[in-house]
This record gives sequence, C-alpha cells and structure tokens, in this order.
Amino acid sequence: MASHGIQSRALAAKLQGARKGRADGYRLGRSHGYHLGRCQAVLDRVQPLPSVKRAIKVMYVEEGTPGFRTLDLGITNSISVLVQEVKVVPPTSDLTAIAGEFRPDLILVLNGILRVPNEQIINLRLHGFRTAVWIMDDPYFTDITASMAPLYDYIFTHEFNAVPFYQALGCGNVHYLPSGVDRAVVAPRFVERHYRSDVCFIGSAFPNRISFFDKVIPALKGVRLFMAGYGWNQLKHYDAIKQHVNLQGVLYDDNIKYYIGAKIVINLHRSDEERYNSRRIHAMSVNPRTFEICACGTLQLTDIREDLTSHYTPGQELATFAGPEELVDRIHYYLRHEEERRRTALGGLHKTMSQHTYSHRLQAMLLTIFNETGGLV
Repeated sequence: MASHGIQSRALAAKLQGARKGRADGYRLGRSHGYHLGRCQAVLDRVQPLPSVKRAIKVMYVEEGTPGFRTLDLGITNSISVLVQEVKVVPPTSDLTAIAGEFRPDLILVLNGILRVPNEQIINLRLHGFRTAVWIMDDPYFTDITASMAPLYDYIFTHEFNAVPFYQALGCGNVHYLPSGVDRAVVAPRFVERHYRSDVCFIGSAFPNRISFFDKVIPALKGVRLFMAGYGWNQLKHYDAIKQHVNLQGVLYDDNIKYYIGAKIVINLHRSDEERYNSRRIHAMSVNPRTFEICACGTLQLTDIREDLTSHYTPGQELATFAGPEELVDRIHYYLRHEEERRRTALGGLHKTMSQHTYSHRLQAMLLTIFNETGGLV
C-alpha cells in the first residue's frame, strides 16, 4: 500500500508538472505572438526607400565565411534591387577572368581581409575595372588592411576612426559607411520555443568579454540565459551555466532566431587591444550586430561607442550600460518592466528599418562612386 501511495504521488506530481509546462508554454507562445503582432504594425508603418534601378552592372565579391553570411545575403538582396545586373562570386574565384566576361561597371568586395589576394585586385585595376572594398572588421585588422586597402579605387569602412588612417596611407577616396540590415534577411518572425530566453549573448570569448561576464554571470541566477561562441568554457562560473552555452557558436540564421526569441540581447564590443591592430586605433563605431539586434524587434543592451547616438537614441530605441554592475541592474529592470522593454525594442526596430538598411547604405555608396548629387548617410 505504501508503495502504491508513493507511485500515486509521483504520478500526480508528474501530471501537475506537465500541466504547468503546457500552461507556461501557452503563456510564452501567446506573449511571443502578441509582440510579433506589434512588430508587424511597426513594419507596416515604414515607408519603402524610393529607388531607381541604375543601368549599371555590379560584380559582388562575397566575404564568404559563415560569420558573414547575414551581411553577404543582405548586401546581395539590396544591391540587386538598385542596379540592372549583379553577379555574385566567392572570394576564391578568378576575379579577373570573371570580370573579363561580365564587364562590370563596379567590383565591390566585402571585407577582403585574407580572402582576396592582392594580385587579383592589382590585375583588375590594370584591366581598367573600377574597384571598391567595404571593410567591416576595422580597426581590428588594420595591420593587414594597411597593405590591402590602397589597392582599391574606393574604400568604405564601418569604423569612423579608420578613415584618417587610410587617408594617411595615401588613399584618396575613403568614406565612412556603417553596416545595416536587409528586411528579407533580418526581421521579427515566429521562432520555436527552444530559441527563446530571457537574456542572450552571441559572440566569441575575447579576453575583455571573459573578464566582463565573469562579473555578470553570478548575478543572473534565475534568469534564462543563452550564450554561444568559442571559448566560453574559460569562464570562472562556466560549470554553473554550461547547459545554457553553445561552445560551437551559431551561424545564420540561427543567430537571428536566438535574437528574436530573447527578451534582451547583450552587445559587448571587442577591445581595441587586438593582435592585428598594433597601431591601437581606437574603435568608436558600432558593430554590425548593433543593427541586426534592433532589426529583430528585441531590446538591445549595448556598451557605449562614441557614435552610437548618431544611429540610435538610448532609452528610446535601445539601452546602454557602462560596466558589469550597470548591465546586471538593467537586465533585472527590463525583465520586470515588460511594457517599457517592448516599447524600447519597437523603437529600435522602427529606426533600423526606416534609416539603417543596406538599401540606404548602398544607395549612398553608388551616389559617391558615380559622382552624382548626394552623399553618404
């Protein structure tokens, strides 16, 4: 009889747990759906950017690595709307041969760092092709780009402080051009339950990030955390959170799904103290992730870069932190204040889709290269 009673209680507890799980799942799903509806209302208010398809041909040389897939797709989609014809090629291609057949008006290379041999760009220039590079990793590889960038006709960099660096090397056409998003690639949408969390961070465990999160993790007990990236097993408190950490990292489009599924996404930039930035060029510009997180309709908590406020208004379109303690305080605050969190996230979504798309960036680039009235945005 005692054994039967124990089994009955165990069964009752199991059924109660199942009912609670279903109720929690329904509540989370309903909440997720409600927020997506509000995101769609924001997207419906965004006016499409007026554009005229230019009678030019562009050969786009992809960055080509998995970590840049979101950027490659977004740029490819956006530029195909703006020009008559686009040919997308991997960086390992025989660019001179392909260009000789395609006869592009512009060859645009994304990043090109250690991917496109310098000899290829030299040959393209010798054959009279107009070349441009859009560097998204400045200033962290400037020891390498110092010899690469001067080979191009036009240099676009997402780092404002890299502009005078390239100009000092003798480059005549250097322009600051931030990253952006493409709505077909990054936008709010339904994601399965396993992508959802309270707080999410995706990125490699650089030394500054390990030191930072060592101070943060102990204060996040009870918070549903998801982290992904190489090296996070170096955290002091890794054993306590390892079931919530993906050490292999996540790539497109899982990274976007995790951003969408989170209530808060942390953005912590890299340090200037990088191996290939021996000149210690100070990074003042935001990373591509800044725009991608906001485009997901999720609240972004980011550290402060000097040019952040030229893109977003803190407190209205995202939130900021100055150190580990403030980040912890902001996390707990926004988890308690759901409506404020969502309202701020919706503000960031609207700003991104109305001002920070690849269509905006590429139109500005084409205006600059082809000497038309207008300039960079």
